[in-house]
Amino acid sequence: MREYTLANEDSQALPYGHVVATKVVDTVPSVRSTPTINARKMEDAIVTLESTYVSVARVLTTEGNEASNNTRADHYEHPAGKIGLEDYAKELAFLPDFTEESNTTIYYGSPNMTDPRLSTDRQERLIATLKMLKTHEHIMIASGNALPLPAYGVVCDIDTQRHAPIKQRARRVPLRYLGKLYELLRVLLRAGLIVFSDSPLASPIVIVMKKNDQDIRLCIDYKMVNAITAIMEYVMQLVDDLLTDLDCYLWFCSLDAASGFWAIMMTLRARKVLAFVCALGDFEWLRMPFGLKHAPMIYQRMIDNSLWGFVQPKGG
Repeated sequence: MREYTLANEDSQALPYGHVVATKVVDTVPSVRSTPTINARKMEDAIVTLESTYVSVARVLTTEGNEASNNTRADHYEHPAGKIGLEDYAKELAFLPDFTEESNTTIYYGSPNMTDPRLSTDRQERLIATLKMLKTHEHIMIASGNALPLPAYGVVCDIDTQRHAPIKQRARRVPLRYLGKLYELLRVLLRAGLIVFSDSPLASPIVIVMKKNDQDIRLCIDYKMVNAITAIMEYVMQLVDDLLTDLDCYLWFCSLDAASGFWAIMMTLRARKVLAFVCALGDFEWLRMPFGLKHAPMIYQRMIDNSLWGFVQPKGG
């Protein structure tokens, strides 16, 4: 296994989105054993999560957490219609509604991949396109919610300005929502998006009811983290400026990055700062989550790096 460590990642002077240096340490001679070790760690984490879920569910059931006459405010829950998007767009990080990853196999030689009604020239062009897709199949996102490949040149780093660690308590989750929380965390663990954490910092989860008053959305309350986070300075393009130059072009293309934020790796410092706590344990992100204060600027830096050399300067 090759262990990669970001140099100066705990330094307060580390610029946002930059990696100063990389130290590579060979801890195991054979690299081939890495997938096996990672898979074993993942399965161990899922077993730990399952045992914690069973224990917490048993305690909540014993305490009568679902009793109709229980009027004690033992959990935090926002009823539908009481909270709007503008209230939590910049303070809560949404935990996505995951589905189990399902691999899709494409058979490039199957009859439905070609059309006999096409001319010979178009048939050849179609076959050439299919060959190109097959060659680059390893960089494509699988069906479901697969984890994208990591982006180069940009990382997510959070500077708390040497503030003392803020460790918040886990907010109690009603038993009727505990199963959904367990399933979500299990899929996030299996996808390689989170791991169990020993961070001295922790932000609690919040349950937000959807408009149908039945389904819920799980979020992380990062209000206190945002309050102590240093302001990130990065120039964001103005929509008005982009619209002004549209009359100069003839062809337009719209691209959408699949789970774009998850392509951005986290520094060790950011992982610890953005750790979250719930009834099933403490966890930290391995990829940048949605809803952070500086996430749009970090993502814009990644896009600018990706399009470097392709974007025409204004007036050029």
